Amino acid sequence: MSDQQKKVWDGIWSGNVSYSWDPLSQSIYETMRELAGDFRDKDILEAGSGSGKISLRLAGEGARVTLVDYSEKALANSRAAFRSAGCEGNFVLSDIRCMEVSGQSNDLTWNAGVLEHFTSDEKVAILREMARVTRPGGMVVTLTPYAKCLPYRAGKAYGERQGTWMYGIEEPVLTVEDEFRRSGIEWIGETNIGFLNSLDFLDYIPEAQPVKQAIRQWYETLPAEEQRLFPGYLLVSAGKVRAFGGTA
Repeated sequence: MSDQQKKVWDGIWSGNVSYSWDPLSQSIYETMRELAGDFRDKDILEAGSGSGKISLRLAGEGARVTLVDYSEKALANSRAAFRSAGCEGNFVLSDIRCMEVSGQSNDLTWNAGVLEHFTSDEKVAILREMARVTRPGGMVVTLTPYAKCLPYRAGKAYGERQGTWMYGIEEPVLTVEDEFRRSGIEWIGETNIGFLNSLDFLDYIPEAQPVKQAIRQWYETLPAEEQRLFPGYLLVSAGKVRAFGGTA
């Protein structure tokens, strides 16, 4: 990730960061719960933690959480939020490609909205580090913008053309299976979540609110099997760490 991209995120975390619970956070939380089960007494590391909002929720449910980010501003926000909520956390200022965290120290290592900012080789380096800090038998989970999600792609493309896109270089993915396998993580599989969450990206397009509302109302009338025909905003990728830090 370039210094320019780091400036983008430092700028975002220097603004007003909300810790109000929102539908996207709920979607991610529910997915994590399905994969990991009860969070109580588990060691969970978020690699590229940003606001740390979801890690704060996990800490409130009894997890021992570690937040790793290369933005001191992001970690300062997280520390303040944890302090306000009366929760404990471990905050590590570090590049996630080379984390200053002990090996095999977590049951679950995860991130959301991170890998899309890196090249394929950088993704492998990140996943290897995520495996290194995860205990054998533990899980590595990533949630990454999905290239098949139309509302997200349309809003992003419009914002980029107009110069209003906030998040710098961001490449959605079709899959990260190859990167998981190259990193030595035992592959579990992928699914996608968050079609309704993706509609928020249509806000980049002027006067799109009626279309956004119409899509939402139509989608909510569909049976579950038809809703699954429309890809969601985030691709959920999961793997299990083997012995010796996840290497093959």
